[in-house]
Amino acid sequence: MKTKILGLAILLTTLTSCVSFDRKLIKDDLTKISENNGKSIEGKYEFKGYDNSSSLISKPSESIGIARMLDLKNQGLEDCNLLEIKSKKLELKLYELELTLFKNDSVKHSYKLNATLKNGILTLKNRTTKCTGIPYFLGGCEVSQSRIGLTADNNLVIHSYNDNNGSFLFLMWAGRTINYAEKFKRIQ
Repeated sequence: MKTKILGLAILLTTLTSCVSFDRKLIKDDLTKISENNGKSIEGKYEFKGYDNSSSLISKPSESIGIARMLDLKNQGLEDCNLLEIKSKKLELKLYELELTLFKNDSVKHSYKLNATLKNGILTLKNRTTKCTGIPYFLGGCEVSQSRIGLTADNNLVIHSYNDNNGSFLFLMWAGRTINYAEKFKRIQ
């Protein structure tokens, strides 16, 4: 019975572990969103990013793109060329964002995501956890999440993290955490 409780405790700890966003990637070029200007995120943005930064040693040479950064699961989103965001306040610091992806002025796909306003940026409720094997015994977990905000020039910034770690028999720990931010030009 004690081993089952210990196993359950370890599993819950790993699934609820908190990985944080590395604010250093975006803090110098961030306009804080507040309750008063929550709709400022609304607009149309280019689908391909114009600048990126990462917690990796070398800067990525190519844009990852909106669909991958927000973990949108649908085929054929890579060829979109426009993103439109509409915002609806649900309650204090909770918003519903409607993301519409366009290809040549026709709607390719539309998504609705909830987001929480925290520290001047909208943290999306798109956290995903994928575990393989028996986490931290003979396997690991991958956790990712995204948040969106505005740059000083009123362009869109998407900041995401991906934490992938595990171990073998609780002894050999392995993993990596990557923070990545990408900026997208506002069209309208």
